[in-house]
Amino acid sequence: MLQAERVAASFGLTVRAQPLGSQQDSNFLLVNGGRVLGVLKIANPAFSAAEIEAQDRAAARIAAACRDLRVATVTHGPITVPVDGGAALARVLRYLPGGTLAGAGRYLSPRVVAGLGAVAGQVSLALSSFEHPGLDRVLQWDLRHALRVVDALAGHVRDAGLRRRVTAAARAAWSRVEPLAGRLPWQAVHSDVTDDNVVCRVERGLRTPDGIIDFGDVTVTALVNDLGIAVANMLGDGPDPFGPGLDLIAGYHAVTPLTAAELSLLPDLILGRVVARIIISEWRAERFPENRAYVLRNTPRAREHLHRLLSIPGEQTAARIQEATRA
Repeated sequence: MLQAERVAASFGLTVRAQPLGSQQDSNFLLVNGGRVLGVLKIANPAFSAAEIEAQDRAAARIAAACRDLRVATVTHGPITVPVDGGAALARVLRYLPGGTLAGAGRYLSPRVVAGLGAVAGQVSLALSSFEHPGLDRVLQWDLRHALRVVDALAGHVRDAGLRRRVTAAARAAWSRVEPLAGRLPWQAVHSDVTDDNVVCRVERGLRTPDGIIDFGDVTVTALVNDLGIAVANMLGDGPDPFGPGLDLIAGYHAVTPLTAAELSLLPDLILGRVVARIIISEWRAERFPENRAYVLRNTPRAREHLHRLLSIPGEQTAARIQEATRA
């Protein structure tokens, strides 16, 4: 925290730094006298300057295109700072008050979930013509690499039965995705429009999604991958885990219409994200034991979602998606 405060001082900010959780960067809330001045983000040194610039320009593009959407754009930096014998880029991002959807409790109303889908659709539209050299990257979370991730990392899943299930599920899903992959629209995407990264305003006690943060996974891939990631994150805990996802898909489709190929592949892309979450989390927990609790916090739910999704015929899910997008 002292290092974070020294970095903030480099930007002329006198603050107390409070650590925030993160999968890959080091994030700190910067506070002065009870007032939040921003979020300090010290990037993972594995990210190049071009990748960081792509993240920041993507945020700026969305902010300019979507006037009613709050966006965590850069207010200070970036600058280079020393970290563990190396160097990393640090900058201060705009703080968006109101809290994320992840802090809203387990249940989210259909209106709120559809609002999250609308935010995802707005982000997709804003990035439709965005180009940058820093988008040319290979990310574990990019669903087009799901089968490669399984092949490389499934051995880190300690439970042998679970390891067999995730491997079989990934291969079956990919066998259905691959023949249609060439028909999918490609563009820059956020890659992580989830309840952790969508913030809300509260009016008369009602939460409305109206902001987006964390552009660390921005890349170029099949556009529908972005929606698959968002829906997988919103799977419910009841006997019908896919129910909330239908509201999200409808909200997205109303803003960014989906093609027939995209609609048909969504069930498999959603399953692929659940598999990737289990495998990557197990691998990261082993590689970064000091961050184990944070990395594995959602793994039990992901395992339950995998079990329930595999028990539902894909044709049934596809039919429900078609119905949700007909209105």
